[in-house]
Amino acid sequence: MTPAPFRAPVPIVDCHGHLGVHPDFPAYKTEPEEMLEVMDALNIERLAITSTLACYSDAPRGNAEVAACLARHGDRFLGYVTVNPHPRGEAVRELERWADWHRPPLIKMHPDLHQAPVEAAGYRPVWEYADANGGIVLVHTWDSDGNCGPLRLLPIARAYPGARIILGHSGVTWRGYEQAMVVARQAPNTYLDLSGSQAHRGILERCVAEVGAERILFGSDMPYLEAAAPLGRVLAAQLPEAAKTLILRGNFCRLLGEAAA
Repeated sequence: MTPAPFRAPVPIVDCHGHLGVHPDFPAYKTEPEEMLEVMDALNIERLAITSTLACYSDAPRGNAEVAACLARHGDRFLGYVTVNPHPRGEAVRELERWADWHRPPLIKMHPDLHQAPVEAAGYRPVWEYADANGGIVLVHTWDSDGNCGPLRLLPIARAYPGARIILGHSGVTWRGYEQAMVVARQAPNTYLDLSGSQAHRGILERCVAEVGAERILFGSDMPYLEAAAPLGRVLAAQLPEAAKTLILRGNFCRLLGEAAA
């Protein structure tokens, strides 16, 4: 008998995905149509994506790749506008160019790859834009990193309360998670993302106890990482089913301004 597929009990809205191949991870089902196969198998209803090319070197071309994907599969993918803080004026131009993707705007920052701290002058217009427009800003974070350590986001969150800030990967390491929880406890406009290349026993339960299930978002980081891994961690967690539903779907829907039902 063929076993039943491993699926989430509710349709997932995934806050953290990508287009393209990352040099540090094996290429596996990287085309949008291939990613849809994985999404269908796991019951991922929609995936919010950013372009690998945009995160590395060319935000305009990378964002155009996302636009092409949305044109083909706009019912299954959401698009982050990735911003590069270095070319003068480019970040806001990109946000305005692709403003029709979603309201409120979805914005991606990768301070590590763009080699600029989150508080850099080049990012300031982006934070102002997000603050004024209720933007949802996914920021790559890593434990104690000089550009994107989680603790660097606390003064940013306080300075721009209108922005909703997702701490991408929640700092990745155990210490990074601890730092991310410090930020989330003190800044109500910040959220923890479960995607990441490290798994820590009991960390999800600890996050819920520290900041509440309402502030945690499911992220897979697909196609770089296997989406079934974070799904398994959520489903196996010692948490009420209502909390798991919030994490898998409800919380990101709320940020997007959508009903979770």
